[in-house]
Amino acid sequence: MSIHLQFQSKQHEASFSLGAKKTQRGASGAAICGARTRNGAACQNIPIKEGSNRCLSHAGPKAANAFRERKKRAFEGGRISAAEWNRAEARRAANRLGDQWKTNPWLPGSTIDLGEQERNFRDAVSGLALDALPPAVVDWLRWRYRRTQIDRPNSASWYKALTQDLQRRIELAGPRPTGTDYSEHKFASAPRTWAVSETGTTSSSRRELPDTPRAPKIVRGKGYTRPGRPRTQPADENEFDDLMRVYRQNTAVLEQIMSAARGEAKQLAVLRTLRDYLARPADVEACKRWLELVEAVQVR
Repeated sequence: MSIHLQFQSKQHEASFSLGAKKTQRGASGAAICGARTRNGAACQNIPIKEGSNRCLSHAGPKAANAFRERKKRAFEGGRISAAEWNRAEARRAANRLGDQWKTNPWLPGSTIDLGEQERNFRDAVSGLALDALPPAVVDWLRWRYRRTQIDRPNSASWYKALTQDLQRRIELAGPRPTGTDYSEHKFASAPRTWAVSETGTTSSSRRELPDTPRAPKIVRGKGYTRPGRPRTQPADENEFDDLMRVYRQNTAVLEQIMSAARGEAKQLAVLRTLRDYLARPADVEACKRWLELVEAVQVR
């Protein structure tokens, strides 16, 4: 179905096009999270209100708790369905269990339900006593089975998981803690949030997609892009000329401070602090940093 739009003027058409672009996720001016992902790209998820322009995955625990409280009020007020609320709560419980597994991999529970594929999984690991393994390791093994045998079959990766990775994870988990009763633990039988469909695959699973290599780690200098902290990396030719101009114009003030600053890096930090203060004299933070620097020199 196509819709023919009639514009009253060229300006009307231009305004409509601009507004349409802003509603497209990732377009210029659109609201996206923008956090750097593992493959080096910007996160395209929509930010949450509580997350300072970050999505739920990148906003941090405080914002996530506030987001949950807002969703809870919406559920109690009938603005979201019970099914949507239950899915979100199940996922939060699974994330909480995964976080607890980092310190105690023997806590009972699971975060994936293989459904009809559970029998095939049991056959594939028939030589293993799953009940004797840490639940965190068993859960990881189920995920590997789904990834390498259901979503995107890869016999070599599954064989490596069984013969190499599994033993390493068991050793890292350590022996079962003695004298601990997990029967009353709230994750003893739940949650199971990710389920495999009856046909064997789910179209929404990202595990069907090829692996994306991680982007190389960004190496930045000390204090890089951190507001209010003088950078200590060497100055290029243009910045050096600018700092020398600041020094010549304020020689009387800087003479004692520069003599007390040992090393080129500290002297550059002094000049950059003064330059920032002179450029923004009304900036409280810039003024505070300069006064702290002067006071530190006077104490010496």
